[in-house]
Amino acid sequence: MLTVEIWSDVVCPWCYLGKRRWEAALARFEHADQVRTVWRSFELRKHQPTVPGDPLEVMMRRDGHSQEELDQIFGWIAGLGEQEGIRLRPAEYRPVNSFDAHRLMHAAAEHGLVDAMKERILLAYHSDLRNIADHGVLRELAADAGLPAETVERVLGGDAFTAEVREDEERASRIGVTSVPSFVVDGREVVHGGVESDAMLAVLEQEWQRATAAAGSR
Repeated sequence: MLTVEIWSDVVCPWCYLGKRRWEAALARFEHADQVRTVWRSFELRKHQPTVPGDPLEVMMRRDGHSQEELDQIFGWIAGLGEQEGIRLRPAEYRPVNSFDAHRLMHAAAEHGLVDAMKERILLAYHSDLRNIADHGVLRELAADAGLPAETVERVLGGDAFTAEVREDEERASRIGVTSVPSFVVDGREVVHGGVESDAMLAVLEQEWQRATAAAGSR
C-alpha cells in the first residue's frame, strides 16, 4: 500500500489542475487499488479576510503588472483548465480566507466524503466565483456533498478541526513543503507544483517498485 499525501489550497488554480492530473495518473496506475490518497491543508493566504475584496486582476495591476501580462497569464491558466476539463476564471477571482473550508474538509474525511467536499469547494470558487469563506455557501456545499448537518454546525459554529489544519501546516514546514500542490509519496518522495499526469504516474511506478522490493527483502 502506498500513501500519497497532497498538500493543497482550494483557492489555488494549480491545486485544482493538480487534482485532475493526479486523478488521471491514478486511473492509469496498475495498482491504483493499493494507493491511499490523503488531502492535507495548506493556506496560501492565512490572513486573507473572509469578505471578498477586489478581483485578482485589479490586485495584480496595482502590484505593477501590465494588462498585457495579465491577459497572457490568465489566458494561459484558463487554457490549462480547459485541457483538464475544468473552467478556471483567474482574472475574476476574489481571494478569500480558506481556513473554514479546510476544517470542513477534515470533517468530511472522517465521513469518507473528503473528495466530494473538496470537489464542490473547488468548483464553487474557481468556476462559479462563489465566496467559499461564507458559512452559508459552505453549508450548501457540505449538504450537497452529503456531510451531516450536525457535523457542519459543529465545525462552523466552533473550532473543530482547527488543530488538524494547523498540524498539516506545521508538518508541511518540517518536511520542506513551501508551495502547493505538493505530493508526498510514502513520506519520502516529494513532487512539487503542477506537474503533468505522466510525471505523477512515473513517480507512482517508481515508488511502487521501491516498496515491493523492500517488502521482498524482509
